[in-house]
Order: sequence, then structure tokens, then C-alpha cells
Amino acid sequence: MLSSSKLNCLMGKLLFLFILLLNIFDTPYANIVSNYSDNNCITLQGVVHIQTQVNNLGLHCYSKDDDLGDVTRNAGEEYQIRFCLDFFGRSHFWCHFNWESKEEEFNVYKEVAPPKSQPYCTQIGRSVECYWMVDNMGFWIPRTLRPQPSDWVRIYDWTPTH
Repeated sequence: MLSSSKLNCLMGKLLFLFILLLNIFDTPYANIVSNYSDNNCITLQGVVHIQTQVNNLGLHCYSKDDDLGDVTRNAGEEYQIRFCLDFFGRSHFWCHFNWESKEEEFNVYKEVAPPKSQPYCTQIGRSVECYWMVDNMGFWIPRTLRPQPSDWVRIYDWTPTH
């Protein structure tokens, strides 16, 4: 039989191992394949949809752990960021956008509790889906889950580059 001090030490080590494994298997990752549908996350899966209504939109998205590189999208195309929500609520992605002589950078996803409390995100099953639309006037979020053209609200304007 284990003494209480040995049992406490063993429980402490098991707890540490459990937390370590959660961080290893639940680290945010990004997948840019637009038709990717597997959800192998222990926690909820986050999906950021960025729809563009302009040609030659440059994007550079990143998190604390992942730099997703530079991509270009044209009108009618969508860019997706797929990741596992961090067990401790630390998931956070930014994007820098550039188009013609304009640019802007902001959070496209920052985890808050509960995830669906963000105005541009909604939880669907085991996935938190977040939507952005980019056009020549700026950056828009939807008011509804299945937005019609009049259901988008502009929240950021383009900033002219100098």
C-alpha cells in the first residue's frame, strides 16, 4: 500500500502528464485546404471563413504558434483557417490584408467564453464557424447564420498605405 505522500506525488505527476498531453494534442493548428472536413480535435474545431469580393486580395494570417504565409484570393473565392480550439481558451488568429493601395490588420479569431459569443462566430455541432467578407469598402461580419446581401455589417474600413 502506498503512503499518502507517495500517493500525492504520483497524483501530481499524473496530473502534470495529463495537462502536458492536452497541450500536445490540442495545440492550435491551421489547415488551409478549403474542402478539409475531418475534425480530429479533442476540443471544438475553429473555422474562419474569409470571403473576398475583390481581385488580388493579399492575406497573411498567423497565430502565436503558426505563420500561415502569404496567399492571394480573387473575387468569389474563400480562404479558410481550420484549427483546434485551445483547451485553455488561448486560440487567437490575426490577418494582415492588402489590396491595391490599402491595407488593414486585425483579429479574425480570438477565443472568448463561450466561443459563440463572438458576433461573427456561431457554434455548429463540434465546430465554431466564423465568417468575414472583404470588399472594396472594408471588412464585414454577418448578422445571421445564413446571411443575405443586406445582412452584413461593416466593422473595419481599409487604411490607405503611405
